[in-house]
Amino acid sequence: MKKYLIVVILIIIIFAFYFANQIYNFNDNQFGDKVFVIEKGQSVEQIAKNLQEQGIIKSSFWFKVYVFSTGNKAKFVDGEFSLRTDTNLKTIAHELLTQRETNEEVDITLLEGWTIEQMDEYLAVKLLIEQGDLIDYTKKFNDKSWFFLIDRPKKASLEGYLYPDTYRVYQQTTPEQIVKKMLDNLETKLTEELRAQIKAQDMSVFEIITLASIVEREMFGYENRRVVAEIFLKRLKIGMALQSDATVNYVTRKGIAAPSHDDIRVDNLYNTYMYPGLPPGPISNPSIESIRAVLNPTKTDYWYFLNTPEGDIIFSKDHDEHVANKFKYLK
Repeated sequence: MKKYLIVVILIIIIFAFYFANQIYNFNDNQFGDKVFVIEKGQSVEQIAKNLQEQGIIKSSFWFKVYVFSTGNKAKFVDGEFSLRTDTNLKTIAHELLTQRETNEEVDITLLEGWTIEQMDEYLAVKLLIEQGDLIDYTKKFNDKSWFFLIDRPKKASLEGYLYPDTYRVYQQTTPEQIVKKMLDNLETKLTEELRAQIKAQDMSVFEIITLASIVEREMFGYENRRVVAEIFLKRLKIGMALQSDATVNYVTRKGIAAPSHDDIRVDNLYNTYMYPGLPPGPISNPSIESIRAVLNPTKTDYWYFLNTPEGDIIFSKDHDEHVANKFKYLK
């Protein structure tokens, strides 16, 4: 009997030693921070499995053993968590159990037509990120998991793809979490119908988003945007300069209704007065309305348009009429 007792004690000691080793040993992954999501109603078994599959922990088995042994199996809540992949199992469990408790949710509203720079400034004012973090993250972003990013040029940022909307995020969020929310939202907004329309175009997704970003900044109202989209598409077809004031403002950062003569002479590829065709990339993050307008332009005889100081839109059929309208409404 004494021998059996000794064997049992030895087994317990070995198990305890191995258990401690599994819990306190650091993971050798070097991925840095990673977003981990617990869906509502997920079991500890599913959470453990997901942690292992994503490389955050080495063993789902020992995670479950630790959670059950500490009596925390019912304390996990749904949400997004920022976890390190190069730490130990005990720390991961602790983060999952405590991070949400101190992480209040806040609403953020990113406006249609904002640039990444404007979004970055807004998020910094909200104390969600350090100023410049969103800009830096989007410049380095190379994940092509979303279908609309497949033809995005290698050196292009995410300008144009961050869908403007109201989001609920945790106070302790990261640029990665916010960006993925916006990309997921754009993917949802681009319905099967719109994806079919995109495939039917002679333009890439990147070109469609680029034109939509210009339409977004140039015009308001869906029907007006459809007319403006058609004007720009006709100009592109014949090699005529787009002559978009919005692209000039993107260069000068002035944001004025009518750029000066000096402004439209600025030598920059985004200046569509000087360079025909589309600019190198989007100039804002457009709404789904502007994307729809580009995909469903209204056929008219118009080639020009202007916005009056009173907010009226004046369309013209030729250059002479446009000049006359500028003299009439803008002088």
